Amino acid sequence: MRIGNRRFRPKLWALALYIVVLSCMLALGNWQMDRAALKVSLQEAAEAARDEAAVPLGSIADLTVAAAGYKRVSLAGSYDEVRQFLWDNRTYNGQAGYEVISVLSLDSGQLALVNRGWVAPGQSRQILPDVTLPDAAIEQRVEIEGYLSRPSQGFASGAAVTGGEGWPKLVQYFDYDTIEQTLGEPVVSAVVQAQSLGTDSSTATVLTSRPEWLKANWQPAASGPAKHYSYAFQWFAMALALTGIFLVVNLEKIVPDALET
Repeated sequence: MRIGNRRFRPKLWALALYIVVLSCMLALGNWQMDRAALKVSLQEAAEAARDEAAVPLGSIADLTVAAAGYKRVSLAGSYDEVRQFLWDNRTYNGQAGYEVISVLSLDSGQLALVNRGWVAPGQSRQILPDVTLPDAAIEQRVEIEGYLSRPSQGFASGAAVTGGEGWPKLVQYFDYDTIEQTLGEPVVSAVVQAQSLGTDSSTATVLTSRPEWLKANWQPAASGPAKHYSYAFQWFAMALALTGIFLVVNLEKIVPDALET
């Protein structure tokens, strides 16, 4: 192809390499755009849930659908004083720690998992933090509201629950069958988030004020869409730069003899 006094004539191997690399860059850019759209939908679902009236947890027929929309739920029961879980590798203000998942025995006979909030780690991995429930939350019936969620497993692998014979036990990711086997009783396959931390990480929404709540740390979307838009822009900009470089490198100046022929 001729452009002025230059001719665009890339080698086949160079053209093939360019197409492969360009396709990867565009695919990664589109993937980041899809991730941004997902974060927007998560934030919109959480905002809509704040304005809805809570429904009894036991009235929900499809937990997966309800959790995807962060349905606002109400539940009542009594805490298990001993059995609690520590959701591992949860970061608060740059510090790794745990989110405390307490077990609530519902009036229906099932167990519900309630996220009480974040705690700092102990002195070592072998010394776990003290997550004892306050006296005001023990041996009494409590009524709370929260957002229904099903935390993603992400890239986690290995055992979902660890920690030997004692309590609390560590949860690497939420495998509800494993948690149910560990507790030996039927478990609602979702997590009730008693508090929600805003995307600015400075404001928290607490639906029911309770003495057992710890530091709010759960967010419907841990980061907003802006980060993904930024990454997408970078990939698309790199694709554009690659195209420019490919064109310049493969333009040959046509010598006069070639012009005459």
